[in-house]
Amino acid sequence: MEVTEVEPIVLESAIGTVSIPGGKADFDTTVQPVLVKVHTDEGITGIGETFLDDPSGDSSRSAAAGISALGNHLIGKDPRNVTQLWNELYVHVKRGVKGYRALSALDEALWDVLGKDAGKPLYQLLGGQAGELEAYATFPLPKEKEQLIEDANWLADKGFPHMKIVGGYGVEKDRERIRAVAENISDDFGLAIDANTSYKFSDALAVAKTASEYELEWFEEPIEHTDINGQADLNRRVSVPISGFQTHHTQYSALDHLSVDALEIYQPALDLVGGVTAANRVATLVEAHNKEFLPHAYGPMVNYAASLHVSAASPVCSLIEFAVYSDEVDDPGEYLTSPYVANQDDIYVQDGGTITPPEKPGLGVELDEDLVEEYRMN
Repeated sequence: MEVTEVEPIVLESAIGTVSIPGGKADFDTTVQPVLVKVHTDEGITGIGETFLDDPSGDSSRSAAAGISALGNHLIGKDPRNVTQLWNELYVHVKRGVKGYRALSALDEALWDVLGKDAGKPLYQLLGGQAGELEAYATFPLPKEKEQLIEDANWLADKGFPHMKIVGGYGVEKDRERIRAVAENISDDFGLAIDANTSYKFSDALAVAKTASEYELEWFEEPIEHTDINGQADLNRRVSVPISGFQTHHTQYSALDHLSVDALEIYQPALDLVGGVTAANRVATLVEAHNKEFLPHAYGPMVNYAASLHVSAASPVCSLIEFAVYSDEVDDPGEYLTSPYVANQDDIYVQDGGTITPPEKPGLGVELDEDLVEEYRMN
Protein backbone atom coordinates (compact mmCIF):
# COMPACT_ATOMS: atom_id res chain seq x y z
CA MET A 1 0.00 0.00 0.00
CA GLU A 2 1.25 3.50 -0.84
CA VAL A 3 0.13 7.05 -0.11
CA THR A 4 -0.94 8.71 -3.35
CA GLU A 5 -2.27 12.07 -2.15
CA VAL A 6 -2.56 14.21 0.98
CA GLU A 7 -5.58 16.53 0.92
CA PRO A 8 -6.02 19.26 3.58
CA ILE A 9 -9.52 20.74 3.97
CA VAL A 10 -10.28 23.92 5.94
CA LEU A 11 -13.83 23.95 7.32
CA GLU A 12 -15.98 26.77 8.60
CA SER A 13 -16.60 26.85 12.36
CA ALA A 14 -20.00 25.52 13.39
CA ILE A 15 -20.08 27.29 16.78
CA GLY A 16 -19.10 30.89 16.03
CA THR A 17 -16.80 33.01 18.20
CA VAL A 18 -16.60 33.23 21.99
CA SER A 19 -14.54 35.37 24.38
CA ILE A 20 -12.32 33.72 27.00
CA PRO A 21 -10.37 35.40 29.83
CA GLY A 22 -6.63 35.04 29.48
CA GLY A 23 -3.54 36.76 30.81
CA LYS A 24 -3.80 40.54 30.54
CA ALA A 25 -7.00 40.59 28.46
CA ASP A 26 -9.84 38.51 27.13
CA PHE A 27 -9.29 36.82 23.79
CA ASP A 28 -11.68 35.66 21.07
CA THR A 29 -11.67 32.01 20.16
CA THR A 30 -13.51 29.52 17.97
CA VAL A 31 -13.26 25.92 16.74
CA GLN A 32 -12.27 25.89 13.07
CA PRO A 33 -11.49 22.34 11.90
CA VAL A 34 -8.74 21.49 9.44
CA LEU A 35 -9.34 17.99 8.08
CA VAL A 36 -6.79 15.93 6.21
CA LYS A 37 -7.46 12.99 3.93
CA VAL A 38 -4.59 10.59 3.23
CA HIS A 39 -5.45 8.70 0.05
CA THR A 40 -3.85 5.36 -0.86
CA ASP A 41 -3.52 3.24 -3.98
CA GLU A 42 -5.71 0.52 -2.42
CA GLY A 43 -8.74 2.75 -2.02
CA ILE A 44 -8.42 3.24 1.73
CA THR A 45 -8.58 6.88 2.81
CA GLY A 46 -7.48 7.85 6.30
CA ILE A 47 -8.78 11.01 7.94
CA GLY A 48 -7.21 13.15 10.63
CA GLU A 49 -7.91 16.55 12.09
CA THR A 50 -6.49 19.50 13.89
CA PHE A 51 -8.24 22.77 14.62
CA LEU A 52 -7.45 26.43 15.15
CA ASP A 53 -8.98 28.95 17.53
CA ASP A 54 -8.27 32.02 15.38
CA PRO A 55 -11.61 33.51 14.27
CA SER A 56 -9.94 35.26 11.32
CA GLY A 57 -9.28 31.94 9.59
CA ASP A 58 -5.70 32.92 8.71
CA SER A 59 -4.18 30.32 11.05
CA SER A 60 -6.36 27.57 9.58
CA ARG A 61 -5.18 28.32 6.06
CA SER A 62 -1.60 28.32 7.33
CA ALA A 63 -2.16 24.96 9.01
CA ALA A 64 -3.56 23.53 5.78
CA ALA A 65 -0.48 24.70 3.92
CA GLY A 66 1.68 23.05 6.57
CA ILE A 67 -0.22 19.78 6.20
CA SER A 68 0.26 19.90 2.45
CA ALA A 69 4.00 20.60 2.75
CA LEU A 70 4.64 17.97 5.42
CA GLY A 71 2.34 15.50 3.69
CA ASN A 72 4.55 15.54 0.60
CA HIS A 73 7.00 13.39 2.57
CA LEU A 74 4.36 10.63 2.77
CA ILE A 75 3.82 10.24 -0.97
CA GLY A 76 4.87 6.80 -2.11
CA LYS A 77 5.29 5.53 1.49
CA ASP A 78 3.39 2.67 3.13
CA PRO A 79 0.99 4.44 5.57
CA ARG A 80 0.83 1.39 7.82
CA ASN A 81 4.38 2.04 9.03
CA VAL A 82 3.04 4.64 11.41
CA THR A 83 5.89 4.74 13.92
CA GLN A 84 8.57 5.04 11.26
CA LEU A 85 6.64 7.76 9.44
CA TRP A 86 6.01 9.73 12.65
CA ASN A 87 9.74 9.74 13.36
CA GLU A 88 10.52 10.84 9.80
CA LEU A 89 7.94 13.65 9.89
CA TYR A 90 9.14 14.80 13.30
CA VAL A 91 12.63 15.36 11.91
CA HIS A 92 11.20 17.90 9.48
CA VAL A 93 9.04 19.53 12.18
CA LYS A 94 11.77 19.96 14.78
CA ARG A 95 14.13 21.46 12.18
CA GLY A 96 11.85 24.44 11.83
CA VAL A 97 8.87 23.50 9.69
CA LYS A 98 5.79 25.10 11.26
CA GLY A 99 4.13 21.78 11.61
CA TYR A 100 3.07 20.32 14.95
CA ARG A 101 -0.58 20.64 14.00
CA ALA A 102 0.23 19.16 10.60
CA LEU A 103 2.13 16.29 12.21
CA SER A 104 -0.80 15.64 14.54
CA ALA A 105 -3.44 15.55 11.80
CA LEU A 106 -1.33 13.40 9.47
CA ASP A 107 -0.52 10.96 12.26
CA GLU A 108 -4.22 10.55 13.08
CA ALA A 109 -4.94 9.86 9.41
CA LEU A 110 -2.17 7.24 9.22
CA TRP A 111 -3.58 5.43 12.24
CA ASP A 112 -7.02 5.62 10.62
CA VAL A 113 -5.59 3.89 7.53
CA LEU A 114 -3.94 1.25 9.70
CA GLY A 115 -7.16 0.51 11.56
CA LYS A 116 -9.23 0.37 8.40
CA ASP A 117 -6.72 -1.96 6.76
CA ALA A 118 -6.79 -4.21 9.85
CA GLY A 119 -10.59 -3.98 10.14
CA LYS A 120 -10.30 -2.96 13.81
CA PRO A 121 -11.07 0.15 15.86
CA LEU A 122 -7.98 2.08 16.84
CA TYR A 123 -8.16 1.40 20.57
CA GLN A 124 -7.74 -2.32 19.86
CA LEU A 125 -4.54 -1.65 17.95
CA LEU A 126 -3.31 0.28 20.99
CA GLY A 127 -3.83 -2.71 23.26
CA GLY A 128 -7.57 -2.81 23.84
CA GLN A 129 -9.85 -0.99 26.25
CA ALA A 130 -8.25 -0.65 29.67
CA GLY A 131 -11.36 0.42 31.57
CA GLU A 132 -14.57 2.42 31.52
CA LEU A 133 -14.38 6.06 30.46
CA GLU A 134 -16.50 8.85 31.88
CA ALA A 135 -16.88 12.27 30.31
CA TYR A 136 -16.48 15.42 32.37
CA ALA A 137 -18.15 18.59 31.13
CA THR A 138 -16.30 21.75 30.15
CA PHE A 139 -18.12 25.01 29.62
CA PRO A 140 -15.87 27.01 27.28
CA LEU A 141 -18.33 29.92 27.43
CA PRO A 142 -17.77 32.27 30.39
CA LYS A 143 -20.73 32.19 32.78
CA GLU A 144 -21.77 33.89 35.99
CA LYS A 145 -21.75 31.80 39.14
CA GLU A 146 -25.55 31.62 39.45
CA GLN A 147 -25.82 30.14 35.98
CA LEU A 148 -22.96 27.73 36.67
CA ILE A 149 -24.78 26.38 39.71
CA GLU A 150 -27.93 25.81 37.67
CA ASP A 151 -25.93 24.16 34.89
CA ALA A 152 -24.07 21.95 37.37
CA ASN A 153 -27.34 20.41 38.51
CA TRP A 154 -28.39 19.91 34.88
CA LEU A 155 -25.09 18.16 34.08
CA ALA A 156 -25.27 16.06 37.24
CA ASP A 157 -28.72 14.83 36.21
CA LYS A 158 -27.19 13.66 32.93
CA GLY A 159 -24.56 11.72 34.85
CA PHE A 160 -21.45 13.81 34.23
CA PRO A 161 -19.16 13.18 37.24
CA HIS A 162 -17.41 16.57 37.10
CA MET A 163 -17.66 20.04 35.61
CA LYS A 164 -14.78 22.34 34.71
CA ILE A 165 -15.28 26.10 34.80
CA VAL A 166 -13.23 28.89 33.26
CA GLY A 167 -10.97 30.83 35.63
CA GLY A 168 -8.45 33.59 35.20
CA TYR A 169 -10.81 36.45 36.12
CA GLY A 170 -8.62 37.59 39.01
CA VAL A 171 -7.93 36.10 42.41
CA GLU A 172 -10.97 37.37 44.29
CA LYS A 173 -13.47 36.66 41.53
CA ASP A 174 -12.09 33.15 40.98
CA ARG A 175 -12.23 32.46 44.72
CA GLU A 176 -15.79 33.74 44.83
CA ARG A 177 -16.82 31.51 41.90
CA ILE A 178 -15.16 28.46 43.47
CA ARG A 179 -16.91 29.01 46.81
CA ALA A 180 -20.30 29.73 45.25
CA VAL A 181 -20.35 26.72 42.96
CA ALA A 182 -18.71 24.26 45.36
CA GLU A 183 -21.13 25.14 48.16
CA ASN A 184 -24.17 24.67 45.94
CA ILE A 185 -23.49 21.35 44.21
CA SER A 186 -23.90 17.84 45.55
CA ASP A 187 -20.99 16.18 47.31
CA ASP A 188 -20.67 13.53 44.59
CA PHE A 189 -20.36 16.04 41.74
CA GLY A 190 -16.81 17.26 41.20
CA LEU A 191 -15.58 20.72 40.25
CA ALA A 192 -12.37 21.74 38.46
CA ILE A 193 -11.09 25.12 37.26
CA ASP A 194 -8.96 26.13 34.27
CA ALA A 195 -7.01 29.41 34.38
CA ASN A 196 -5.60 29.11 30.83
CA THR A 197 -2.09 30.16 32.02
CA SER A 198 -3.48 33.49 33.25
CA TYR A 199 -1.72 33.90 36.61
CA LYS A 200 1.63 34.80 38.04
CA PHE A 201 2.82 32.37 40.70
CA SER A 202 1.68 34.30 43.79
CA ASP A 203 -1.84 34.79 42.46
CA ALA A 204 -2.05 31.19 41.28
CA LEU A 205 -1.03 30.07 44.77
CA ALA A 206 -3.82 32.13 46.34
CA VAL A 207 -6.45 30.61 44.04
CA ALA A 208 -4.95 27.14 44.52
CA LYS A 209 -5.33 27.42 48.29
CA THR A 210 -9.05 28.09 47.90
CA ALA A 211 -9.30 25.28 45.35
CA SER A 212 -7.62 22.99 47.89
CA GLU A 213 -9.95 24.09 50.68
CA TYR A 214 -12.97 23.15 48.58
CA GLU A 215 -11.32 19.93 47.34
CA LEU A 216 -11.50 20.73 43.64
CA GLU A 217 -10.61 17.90 41.30
CA TRP A 218 -7.76 19.86 39.68
CA PHE A 219 -6.42 23.34 38.92
CA GLU A 220 -5.58 23.47 35.22
CA GLU A 221 -2.82 25.60 33.69
CA PRO A 222 -2.56 28.04 36.61
CA ILE A 223 0.65 29.70 35.33
CA GLU A 224 2.64 29.88 32.11
CA HIS A 225 3.05 26.40 30.64
CA THR A 226 6.78 27.00 30.14
CA ASP A 227 7.35 27.53 33.88
CA ILE A 228 7.86 23.89 34.75
CA ASN A 229 9.61 24.59 38.05
CA GLY A 230 6.84 26.97 39.05
CA GLN A 231 4.26 24.27 38.39
CA ALA A 232 6.31 21.86 40.49
CA ASP A 233 6.47 24.39 43.35
CA LEU A 234 2.68 24.83 43.25
CA ASN A 235 2.20 21.08 43.13
CA ARG A 236 4.25 20.70 46.32
CA ARG A 237 2.51 23.47 48.24
CA VAL A 238 -1.17 22.70 47.67
CA SER A 239 -3.40 19.66 47.83
CA VAL A 240 -5.43 20.44 44.70
CA PRO A 241 -3.85 18.49 41.81
CA ILE A 242 -2.06 20.74 39.31
CA SER A 243 -2.75 19.80 35.69
CA GLY A 244 -1.57 20.90 32.29
CA PHE A 245 0.50 19.94 29.22
CA GLN A 246 -2.12 20.81 26.60
CA THR A 247 0.16 23.38 24.95
CA HIS A 248 3.22 21.12 24.74
CA HIS A 249 4.55 19.27 21.72
CA THR A 250 5.46 15.56 21.58
CA GLN A 251 6.27 13.24 24.44
CA TYR A 252 9.77 14.57 25.04
CA SER A 253 8.82 17.54 27.22
CA ALA A 254 6.79 15.24 29.46
CA LEU A 255 10.10 13.95 30.79
CA ASP A 256 11.02 17.47 31.96
CA HIS A 257 7.72 17.73 33.83
CA LEU A 258 7.92 14.25 35.33
CA SER A 259 11.51 14.69 36.49
CA VAL A 260 10.52 17.56 38.82
CA ASP A 261 7.00 16.29 39.65
CA ALA A 262 5.42 19.33 38.02
CA LEU A 263 1.95 17.92 37.36
CA GLU A 264 -0.42 15.35 38.81
CA ILE A 265 -2.58 15.22 35.68
CA TYR A 266 -1.26 15.30 32.10
CA GLN A 267 -3.54 16.73 29.43
CA PRO A 268 -1.95 16.53 25.96
CA ALA A 269 -4.05 17.85 23.07
CA LEU A 270 -3.95 15.34 20.22
CA ASP A 271 -4.36 18.11 17.64
CA LEU A 272 -1.08 19.70 18.81
CA VAL A 273 1.06 17.19 20.70
CA GLY A 274 1.80 15.02 17.65
CA GLY A 275 -1.34 12.97 17.19
CA VAL A 276 -2.07 9.46 18.38
CA THR A 277 1.57 8.37 18.41
CA ALA A 278 2.82 11.16 20.68
CA ALA A 279 -0.22 11.14 22.98
CA ASN A 280 0.04 7.39 23.46
CA ARG A 281 3.70 7.79 24.38
CA VAL A 282 2.80 10.49 26.90
CA ALA A 283 0.24 8.10 28.40
CA THR A 284 2.90 5.41 28.80
CA LEU A 285 5.35 7.80 30.49
CA VAL A 286 2.63 9.09 32.80
CA GLU A 287 1.63 5.55 33.77
CA ALA A 288 5.23 4.72 34.65
CA HIS A 289 5.31 7.69 37.05
CA ASN A 290 1.95 6.94 38.67
CA LYS A 291 0.28 10.09 37.33
CA GLU A 292 -3.07 10.56 35.58
CA PHE A 293 -3.64 10.91 31.83
CA LEU A 294 -6.60 13.10 30.91
CA PRO A 295 -6.29 14.52 27.39
CA HIS A 296 -7.41 17.99 26.46
CA ALA A 297 -10.26 17.10 24.09
CA TYR A 298 -11.91 20.37 23.22
CA GLY A 299 -12.58 20.73 19.49
CA PRO A 300 -13.97 18.92 16.43
CA MET A 301 -15.11 15.31 16.24
CA VAL A 302 -12.46 13.53 14.13
CA ASN A 303 -9.75 14.68 16.52
CA TYR A 304 -12.03 13.92 19.47
CA ALA A 305 -12.47 10.35 18.24
CA ALA A 306 -8.69 9.93 18.17
CA SER A 307 -8.54 11.26 21.74
CA LEU A 308 -11.21 8.77 22.80
CA HIS A 309 -9.29 5.80 21.40
CA VAL A 310 -6.02 6.76 23.10
CA SER A 311 -7.85 7.42 26.38
CA ALA A 312 -9.70 4.10 26.29
CA ALA A 313 -6.43 2.20 25.85
CA SER A 314 -4.64 3.85 28.79
CA PRO A 315 -4.88 2.24 32.24
CA VAL A 316 -4.29 5.64 33.90
CA CYS A 317 -7.15 7.40 32.12
CA SER A 318 -10.69 7.18 33.46
CA LEU A 319 -11.98 10.60 32.35
CA ILE A 320 -12.09 12.55 29.11
CA GLU A 321 -13.11 16.12 28.47
CA PHE A 322 -16.43 16.82 26.76
CA ALA A 323 -17.22 20.40 25.79
CA VAL A 324 -20.80 21.53 26.39
CA TYR A 325 -21.04 24.63 24.24
CA SER A 326 -24.63 25.55 25.10
CA ASP A 327 -26.94 25.01 28.04
CA GLU A 328 -29.95 25.53 25.78
CA VAL A 329 -29.71 22.10 24.12
CA ASP A 330 -32.01 19.32 25.26
CA ASP A 331 -29.18 16.83 25.77
CA PRO A 332 -25.69 17.96 26.91
CA GLY A 333 -24.27 14.62 25.76
CA GLU A 334 -24.55 15.54 22.08
CA TYR A 335 -21.45 16.67 20.18
CA LEU A 336 -22.05 20.01 18.46
CA THR A 337 -18.93 21.11 16.57
CA SER A 338 -18.86 18.76 13.58
CA PRO A 339 -22.06 18.60 11.49
CA TYR A 340 -19.97 17.21 8.61
CA VAL A 341 -19.62 13.86 10.45
CA ALA A 342 -22.23 11.36 9.25
CA ASN A 343 -22.24 9.04 12.29
CA GLN A 344 -22.70 11.68 14.99
CA ASP A 345 -24.49 9.27 17.31
CA ASP A 346 -21.40 7.06 17.66
CA ILE A 347 -19.79 9.69 19.88
CA TYR A 348 -22.24 10.48 22.64
CA VAL A 349 -22.26 10.76 26.44
CA GLN A 350 -24.67 8.16 27.74
CA ASP A 351 -27.04 8.86 30.61
CA GLY A 352 -24.83 8.07 33.57
CA GLY A 353 -21.81 9.87 32.08
CA THR A 354 -20.05 7.05 30.25
CA ILE A 355 -18.61 7.42 26.76
CA THR A 356 -17.02 4.87 24.44
CA PRO A 357 -14.87 5.13 21.30
CA PRO A 358 -16.51 4.26 17.98
CA GLU A 359 -16.38 0.57 17.05
CA LYS A 360 -15.97 1.06 13.31
CA PRO A 361 -12.45 0.40 11.94
CA GLY A 362 -9.79 3.05 12.42
CA LEU A 363 -10.95 6.22 14.11
CA GLY A 364 -14.50 5.10 13.40
CA VAL A 365 -15.62 8.42 11.94
CA GLU A 366 -17.51 8.64 8.66
CA LEU A 367 -17.76 11.94 6.78
CA ASP A 368 -20.85 13.37 5.15
CA GLU A 369 -19.07 14.46 1.98
CA ASP A 370 -21.88 16.80 0.92
CA LEU A 371 -21.60 18.70 4.20
CA VAL A 372 -17.81 18.68 4.03
CA GLU A 373 -18.11 20.53 0.73
CA GLU A 374 -20.75 22.85 2.17
CA TYR A 375 -18.45 23.86 5.06
CA ARG A 376 -15.26 23.83 2.97
CA MET A 377 -13.33 27.11 2.78
CA ASN A 378 -10.36 26.19 0.54
